[in-house]
Amino acid sequence: MNGEVVYLYAYDVAYEADLAEIQKKLQGAAERFRLGHLKDAPRNFPFYRSLIVQTEDMRLDGPRGPLTLSTTIRLFAVGAISVGVRVPVAWQRISDLVSYHDLRFQDNTTLDERVREIVERLFQTVKPQLDTPVAALKQPEVYTIFCLNAPLTEATEATDVSSGESMDEWLRRNRREVAALFDGETDATQLSDQEVQDTLKYKYSYYYDDLAVLDWDTALLVDTPEGCLEILYILEVANLQLEELKVYDAMLDAVLDQAYDDVEAVARLHAFRQRRRVLANLRELRMDLTKVADELSNITKFIGDWHLARIYMGCAARFHLPEWEDIVSQKLRTLDSLYMMLQQDGMNRAMLMLEMAIVGLFVIDLVIIVVLGIK
Repeated sequence: MNGEVVYLYAYDVAYEADLAEIQKKLQGAAERFRLGHLKDAPRNFPFYRSLIVQTEDMRLDGPRGPLTLSTTIRLFAVGAISVGVRVPVAWQRISDLVSYHDLRFQDNTTLDERVREIVERLFQTVKPQLDTPVAALKQPEVYTIFCLNAPLTEATEATDVSSGESMDEWLRRNRREVAALFDGETDATQLSDQEVQDTLKYKYSYYYDDLAVLDWDTALLVDTPEGCLEILYILEVANLQLEELKVYDAMLDAVLDQAYDDVEAVARLHAFRQRRRVLANLRELRMDLTKVADELSNITKFIGDWHLARIYMGCAARFHLPEWEDIVSQKLRTLDSLYMMLQQDGMNRAMLMLEMAIVGLFVIDLVIIVVLGIK
């Protein structure tokens, strides 16, 4: 049977990206992304449109012979680049797909290295259109999806699928093999029932013959090639959100550490100018990070399709996106409280100086009255 393996890579490259200017600069090599017809979405539902960059296919020798790799690159306004690499596969047993977890080529290079080279070239090209670009690309968030063409009607030794069998029934019979595929295990019999149950916890179906099973770094889709496109985009967005939340969590840790030191340093009375500088820096950071957080939530405006919304919510739960969002929000609130505390401290100092000036003027006035009265 046929299918493909899709590898998703999410890179954080900047605070923000000017997609309109990037589209102009690439001169026809990029276009706004359009998602196909959604199953049950309202007409003209608002949809976040990323920028697709056209690339050429790669032809390399893989572990089972020559491979043609189709690459799709998307740029998001939140300053992120997402790369999807599609590799066609033919399989008879589910275990045949395990070797595609970590794709390595005959020239001893890996897919990770190839993708990084592509992203590095694009990053250098669009760098002028990025707001606060990173100094160097860091480790991306990677997600692997096994897409099997539906319907699964061919009978094999490992997957005997009858024409009247639903995908729920197929999954029940092959649950141990699917869990082994997700875990990268070649011997499915070694997995415990608890591990199998936890691995296959998030599963969804819309039609009789489609299926989506989600794990933390791997997914299985059984659908037509056209039907897989919608879900692939949902998984790509969730993977990108996870990368961005991790990056901004680490960034906020560094910002808060510096903020604590700055607040302690400006606690001295004579540090007036330094206090103004720290307040300006904190104000700018609060605005930048809050804006990015809002933009990150805007890229999920596909929730009008309830089936895709279910899959996204399952993916968010598997990735612990709500927990990551809570952590980032809490740190933003801490940063905000530091700013307010420092601002209030500055106001208190100003009021104290004003009161001291008033008292001083009163004393001077009193002295003048006493002196003039004596004379």
